[in-house]
Formats: sequence, C-alpha cells, structure tokens
Amino acid sequence: MLKAIRRFGAFAVGAALAVPFFAHAQQPYPNKPVRIIVGYAAGGATDNLTRQIGVGLGEKLGQSIVVDNKPGGSTVIAAQALIAAPPDGHTVAVFDPSTVSMNQFLFKKPPYDAAKALQPVTVLTRIPFGIMVKPDFPANNLKEFVSYVRAHPGTGFGSSGAGNPVHLAMESFRNAAGNLDMVHIAYKGGAPAIQDLLGGQIPSMMMDVPSAMQHIKAGKIKVLAITTARRSDLLPDVPTIAESGYPGFEANSWFGAFVPAGTPANVIAQLNTALRETMASEKLQTWTKAQTLEATTGTPEEFAKLVKSDADKYGKLIQQLGLSLDN
Repeated sequence: MLKAIRRFGAFAVGAALAVPFFAHAQQPYPNKPVRIIVGYAAGGATDNLTRQIGVGLGEKLGQSIVVDNKPGGSTVIAAQALIAAPPDGHTVAVFDPSTVSMNQFLFKKPPYDAAKALQPVTVLTRIPFGIMVKPDFPANNLKEFVSYVRAHPGTGFGSSGAGNPVHLAMESFRNAAGNLDMVHIAYKGGAPAIQDLLGGQIPSMMMDVPSAMQHIKAGKIKVLAITTARRSDLLPDVPTIAESGYPGFEANSWFGAFVPAGTPANVIAQLNTALRETMASEKLQTWTKAQTLEATTGTPEEFAKLVKSDADKYGKLIQQLGLSLDN
C-alpha cells in the first residue's frame, strides 16, 4: 500500500511538472507582437516595404507588428540581431542578397554563417536591374553597346556601390560578354550615379529599375537590357540580357523574409502562408506596382535554393575581383 502511495505521489508530481511544459509547448503562434528587423534606416526602400507588409501581416496573424531598424555595418548588425533572437517566429527580418549571399565573402573573418544561422521563409519582391545610358548614347541595344565598348576600351560604368548586387550584376555581364574592358565607378548610393549619368559625367551604368524609373519614363535614360530571366512588367518593351545574345543570364536583387535557424517548421509554414497571402492582397499589389517593385513569393525551399544560387554565383565573382569590406 505504501509503495502504491509513493508511486501515485511520484506520478502526481511528474504530472504537475509536465502541465506547464505542455501548456507552453502547445501555445498558439503567435502569442505576442512580432518584431521585423530591417538592416537599413527608416524611410528607405526596405523600411517602406516592410512597414507596408507589416500592416497586412499583422491582420493575418492577429498580432501587432513592430518594425525594428538596425542600420549599419553592411547589414551585419541586423543579421546578428536576428541570429541572437529566440527561434520562435516572433522575430523576423527582411534582408536582401547582400546580407545572406554576399557578406560572408566580403569579410576576411565573416561575422556569421548565413547558411547555418538564418532560415529563409519566402522571397517578397524581385528587383530588376538594367544597363542604362543617355538617349544620345551611340547604341540602341545590347549588341551595339558591346560593340561600342570593344571599340572604346575602358568605357566607364557607374553603380550604387562596390560589392553590392548592382555592381556584381554588371561584373557578371562583363564576364559573359568575354571580359569586356570597362572601368567601374562606385558611388555612395544610386541617386548620385543617376545624376552623373544624366549630367554626362559617366557614359553608362547598371542600376535597379525602380531607382531610375522616373527618368526612364521621362525619356532621359535609355535602358538597353534588363537582367531578369524574363521581361519585366515594369518595362515590357525592354529585352532581357538573356534574349539579347546571352542565354541563361540572370542577375537581380530581391527582398525576402528570414527567421533564426531552429525556428519550428510549423511556425515557418504559418509565416510563409501569412506573408504570401499578404503579398497577394490587392493593397500590396497596388503599392508594389506604384513603387515599381515586382511582388513575388514562394516556398521556403524555393527561396533557400535562390539564396544558395546567389551565394555560389556571387561568391566566386567577389573572390575573382578581390573585393573586400574590411578596408
């Protein structure tokens, strides 16, 4: 009888201890506000997109969304903040290829291993780039542009910065075109590069289409070809580099959602569904088109393949060019 009482007592204590555990484990997601980390200052393209998404995402999840701007350090600060967060789905980040596919190759001692520390949820938008010149430039298509550069070695091209997706897209094209002899002119942002193209200080540039769209629509900038695999809805009459004689060429940027590694699969699936529904909403579709962004989503597996593909491609190019952010 005494043994039975002891056994019952042990069972009762164990059951009592187990109740809080199971109650915690089975808590619905999300059960508190969701924080979205952005690696750039408030008011920029990434921040504006994130805040628009946050409104719809909050409605889907039934929780408040808090945007947490952590600029600086080539987005390393933001990445480390996400990595340090509990992997429970209540901290998300919106990153671009610089953070997850390039930084590990741009530092001699990478501050984090993106492939191991970050879990892709879904791509959110794609951003096409274009090879751009002034209307009076003596080339009206990519073939003529390549011929011009070959006849004028050392032709300059501007970009929004060294080692970023725009710069590397042009380097990829130079390689694809037989190592075209061109000189890179790096600017601190897209705006000054665009102004120098308009002013005639540089003959050409590779730039993201949204940044230059105002001048493209005004007829002040001519886009010879874009870098996406298919023609962009933003510029349906502009051919791709792939269809202009370089089959298979593709180089563009994107914004995507990430969570810390170790986040439960069911939470990632719920986030993925909520984000895809948010991006498909009429409100977000209208907003992204107004911002000349291409809204697009996919599965975590599809996004992971894109991130790895970019890392493989840009990693080789960064090493080939000897680029570094340590200087």
